[in-house]
Amino acid sequence: MATKGIDVSHWQGNIDWRKVAADGVKFAFLKATESTNYIDDTFYKNADGARAAGIKVGAYHFARIGSKEEAIAEAKHFLNAVKKTKLSYPLVLDLEVNQKKVSKEALTDAAVVFLEALENAGYFAMLYTGKSFLESALEESKLKSYLKWIARYNHELGRAADIWQYSSEGKVNGIRGNVDMNLCYRDGLRAAASVGIKQDSVKPVQPEKKPNIYTVVKGDTLSGLAKRFRTTVQDIQRLNNIKNKDLIYPGQKLKVSGSVSKPSVKKEYYSIKAGDNLTKIANKFGTSVKQLQAWNGIKNANLIYPGQKLRVK
Repeated sequence: MATKGIDVSHWQGNIDWRKVAADGVKFAFLKATESTNYIDDTFYKNADGARAAGIKVGAYHFARIGSKEEAIAEAKHFLNAVKKTKLSYPLVLDLEVNQKKVSKEALTDAAVVFLEALENAGYFAMLYTGKSFLESALEESKLKSYLKWIARYNHELGRAADIWQYSSEGKVNGIRGNVDMNLCYRDGLRAAASVGIKQDSVKPVQPEKKPNIYTVVKGDTLSGLAKRFRTTVQDIQRLNNIKNKDLIYPGQKLKVSGSVSKPSVKKEYYSIKAGDNLTKIANKFGTSVKQLQAWNGIKNANLIYPGQKLRVK
């Protein structure tokens, strides 16, 4: 079962961490540092607030490294900052830019040196990066021994990862505006250096797909939706906290896991009679005026006539 988390920096402003915790957030990665002299001015306040609310706290460093020497210098700055607070989740190298425009080999070697510096200091080290950046700008084979936090804003990640950052536009109580959303698939993460939890010794979990959001229409049933989305009635009930499987209603928004299976729909037509209008026809056939207009190329919903044949299914 994936664990819900966020990552924040000064861009999120003042955070009410108790409200964040009440909204189901279990962990938070906080921006600590960047380059060799910058410390995020909300880092220590956020660490204290999240910890007091019972949220596991990790920290990340946004890197602009291009050589081993730069990696050592930036890692030293990161470590000096984080030792002044108490953490319960890993330290993270945030590597998502090749600002120095070095080779894949040089950038990867610098990343490894940075991560080794974190481990040598007694911390659990992870790599954060984007899916495409990892696969195109880094030599992934050299990074196998490190757990990975991967960003991809899509319906599914499309690869194995330990943490998936799936959105930058999340909404969480206690935070104004958007926030990055994450799902953690790895149990046992902590701040202390890893022992026996290397990625090459434990196969990472393949992330589950983010649920679809489906709006119930007239005639829908949970069994029908389960068949359409290739899932089970019980799974839909679990995702939406539905106790009575027979009680759903048009307009209700449901989380539905699985891949949508588009049913083969047999088209149905209706010949307009005197007194008909699109609203009346839509209600009769369990659809909408907009859908009728789309199916039949009707621009003006008020311009229909008796004898006209309309597609209604």
